[in-house]
Amino acid sequence: MAVDHGLMIKKLQGLDTFYAGFSQSTRMPYIECAPETFDDQVYLFTEEEAARQWAGEQGENKNPVAAVKVEKEQMLMFYTSLYLIGVNRLVFHNGAGFVFLPIEQVVTLKQPEGDDKNLPRSNPTLQLTMIYFLQELRRPGQSPQDMNRRIRLQEMEQEMMANLMRSRYIMAVDVSRVEGEFDPKKPGQNIQIPYLKTPEGDMMQPLFSDMWEFQKFSKERGKGLRLATMPFKALSGSLIKDARGYVLNPAGVNLVLLREKLETMTKQMEQQSE
Repeated sequence: MAVDHGLMIKKLQGLDTFYAGFSQSTRMPYIECAPETFDDQVYLFTEEEAARQWAGEQGENKNPVAAVKVEKEQMLMFYTSLYLIGVNRLVFHNGAGFVFLPIEQVVTLKQPEGDDKNLPRSNPTLQLTMIYFLQELRRPGQSPQDMNRRIRLQEMEQEMMANLMRSRYIMAVDVSRVEGEFDPKKPGQNIQIPYLKTPEGDMMQPLFSDMWEFQKFSKERGKGLRLATMPFKALSGSLIKDARGYVLNPAGVNLVLLREKLETMTKQMEQQSE
């Protein structure tokens, strides 16, 4: 029998602030796969104390999370991010206990406009598999001899890699030095490819799974960035000369894809298509 959560939904919608669980491993909302329903869910709290207590319990289980305050003016952006990473359920602590709310009953978002089918405006399947894999991979205090965990990580990585290979990507192009109007079809323009440096001094090229991730990066970098789209099989050939690889979604999960790994995966794709 369906449960009517109308009052709880109105309470959540009427809040001026709430607290959300964020993973310190991914800098994204902490996502949990519900063991019985397999919903992809995040945790929200009306009270800071309850949120911090929950975060402490997660820390004891080697899940490093933080309780992050979300203000009224940030809520639409927060809910949008949940849609874009594939979350479909909110676990809402209303001060007395937890209730489970389908996200589409709390907020409805318009589908992104535009008819460019090659432009990945969102990629929730890839985002989810990356988040689950990195939440587990980056958990502190895990034994390398834990065979069950190694098998679980291997399965999660294989699922993530399959989604990596079937996705399209956005690459940033710096056109700030182009004279006149930038024309992507015109050769010889003074364009540059932005890069990032690791603490060890390695050069990495930023890459994005969708428009949302590209916009987060371009907002930090300022004006002058344009985008180019490409399939996975074109990535290894599009690396700048001195780059060790890509950093996928540097303002999010920050997944490193080294040149050698990309070449191996590309060869695997070619063999599968023969």
